[in-house]
Amino acid sequence: MGYWGTVVVARPDGLLVDQDDVGGFGYRHRWLRELSDGWQLLETSGWNDPPDLLAPAGALATSTGRPVFAAYVSDGDCAVMATATPDEVGPLTHLWDTDRPCGVYRHQPRGLPEPVGRTADEVIAELMAWSAAAGLRADATRLRAVLGHEHPVEADDLLFALVKALGVARIGRTRPWTVPLEQHPFASVTDILASRARAEAAYRQAAVEDGAEPDEPEAPWEAAAIRLEEELWASLYRPEVDVAGLARRAQRLRAEYDVARGRRPRPPHGPLSREHPWNSGRVWADRRATD
Repeated sequence: MGYWGTVVVARPDGLLVDQDDVGGFGYRHRWLRELSDGWQLLETSGWNDPPDLLAPAGALATSTGRPVFAAYVSDGDCAVMATATPDEVGPLTHLWDTDRPCGVYRHQPRGLPEPVGRTADEVIAELMAWSAAAGLRADATRLRAVLGHEHPVEADDLLFALVKALGVARIGRTRPWTVPLEQHPFASVTDILASRARAEAAYRQAAVEDGAEPDEPEAPWEAAAIRLEEELWASLYRPEVDVAGLARRAQRLRAEYDVARGRRPRPPHGPLSREHPWNSGRVWADRRATD
């Protein structure tokens, strides 16, 4: 399975994960990096991707007062991008064949139009203008090389090359987490319980829209799982968070889920461990860093 997710480049006043309107791209803010001169890069995702890049890019540019670049990658095969300034939002553009959508992946939420066809020259001109508005110095030759590559390269690797070509001085290593999400008991919530709760809610909604009765009513643990998952992701970069308290809530939720499924609750694990960089994917993510 290749890379799925949204990459956002912006210059917030504090951390990009805390900036107004960044939630429009998703809420699973996994990796946050410093670029240069206050610019940051966020890798995020949502429950039902792809997101609409255009509306949140415009909103984020307005809230920061600075340009925003955003792109969504589909399985490492291709991507779409959008640029925005406080005054204007560019068109949704397919990467890397800019002249047409790929016809394989859905690049927008259902009901929204697919990317428009554009020439490479049009896209390069847009990216050069965006870079200038951001106070950066894009390299037109590098941009053209990235957009016109001929050898098979993962779309996410090309996207990071594109960000470098926009003129950022560096791509930093990923910022450390406060909560080790890949460890028990948090992984039970983020990897299993919340996804099942959202899926069950979607099934019930589909049944109602079809004029049928849902097979099962909402279970008591479902709403709690969704709330806790969102809180866990929101806590990743907050050093003041009560990690032990979150762990106790996650353990209680898993026990409630097990009982609802007719299972014996799992015994609590030992003391919380630190994040394991290999298990979390940080080692792989930091290979993109330039310093």
